[in-house]
Amino acid sequence: MNVEPWSDVHEGDDLLVIVRGLQYLLRGHGHVIVADGLFGPATRAAVTAFQGAHGIPASGVVDLPTWLALVRTTRLGSSGEFVKAVQSFQLPRWVDDDPLAVDGNFGPLTEERVRWFQKSWGLSQDGAAGRETWSFLQALRPGVDLWPLVKPGSTQATNHRVLAIQHLLRHHGASIVADGSYGPATGEAVRQWQLTQRATYISTTAGQLDWPGLIVAAHLGDHGEHVKAIQTLLSGLVVDGHFGPLTDAAVRGLQGVFLPPADGIVGPDTWHALVVPLFD
Repeated sequence: MNVEPWSDVHEGDDLLVIVRGLQYLLRGHGHVIVADGLFGPATRAAVTAFQGAHGIPASGVVDLPTWLALVRTTRLGSSGEFVKAVQSFQLPRWVDDDPLAVDGNFGPLTEERVRWFQKSWGLSQDGAAGRETWSFLQALRPGVDLWPLVKPGSTQATNHRVLAIQHLLRHHGASIVADGSYGPATGEAVRQWQLTQRATYISTTAGQLDWPGLIVAAHLGDHGEHVKAIQTLLSGLVVDGHFGPLTDAAVRGLQGVFLPPADGIVGPDTWHALVVPLFD
């Protein structure tokens, strides 16, 4: 849940892109259905048959065991329905990107889009669409606040959220250096913080369950490590920990585009806008 945000899919769910990807996965396993993005009786029947053939309770609901049995890793040079499943998500970098052809051929453009998607969400950037990548693909649905990962081995250059996580950990009392390198000390600080919050999903990776607890509201006049975290996520600011007029203007500028009206208060919604990928 923390690092792989799998979610169930049911008959009747209005999730066109996710259901279409699911249908291509089922086709890859030999089920003859139309990849129309509609989870109707035919898709439910295929899911139930697939579950029965793989020793999974035949509920017709695409749950975690079903997803894990369905997904196949595809990479440069792969072909077939499993590749179409990945391509059907399009994986845009910018809003005006040309559509990704759903042709079943995992070529250089598909690999480029997969790598971009992985970098955007803090995933392992290997260009192969496997379990981790699929866990994020199927989680992109309305009403879900998906948070990116920050993993050991990352640097500020490969994941622009590393410094933000380090400053937030320092705000919560961690004795680490905010150096933009997610090494063993930062990973252990994340693990120790998680242990104070819950008894499960403990690791050295910051994920879905961590961001909501780590972020701290801020506004004009505030100062401290949490303000430094915000400043690292906004371009052109001095990271001095003082929420002054320039930081306020940068926050309002972001809010004016993505979260109007702009009030300059960095609450949960603004934090989310600061750290999630922006494709438009």
